[in-house]
Amino acid sequence: MRTLDILDAINGKLVERWPERTVYVDVCPVDFDRPSFWLAVEQDEQTDANRFLVRHDIRLKLTIYDQLDEHYDASWYRLAGESDAVMELLTPVLQVGSRHLKLNLKALPREADRSFLQITASWMDDRPGRDDQPPPADSYSLRVRENIKS
Repeated sequence: MRTLDILDAINGKLVERWPERTVYVDVCPVDFDRPSFWLAVEQDEQTDANRFLVRHDIRLKLTIYDQLDEHYDASWYRLAGESDAVMELLTPVLQVGSRHLKLNLKALPREADRSFLQITASWMDDRPGRDDQPPPADSYSLRVRENIKS
């Protein structure tokens, strides 16, 4: 499973729920549309778990941009509701390809026209480049114990 696969899965859920909105993935242009979403990777780490597995940890930031009215004001009430709706949408386990991933969600402090969600996840994968079979043993020992009852 790759980070791009997770971004695509989250993007798919957002587009399915809000088909009229643009989801900017990783890069948001200066002249972006409103209302919209911006999904960006903040951290992507890989560490050793053991000799066969590596642990992946990612942290994403989802920015929810609200629609501005004719006075360039946003509705804090609508923005709070949309933040709650996104949290509810991403709370169930996310299917990423043939795997399932549990996302951890955290609401961050809002601004007047946008709200922020922090999304974190961790998973284990096979170590890249390792053989499917562990190396054969150089030697072995066999111990036989006989229990005699009289």
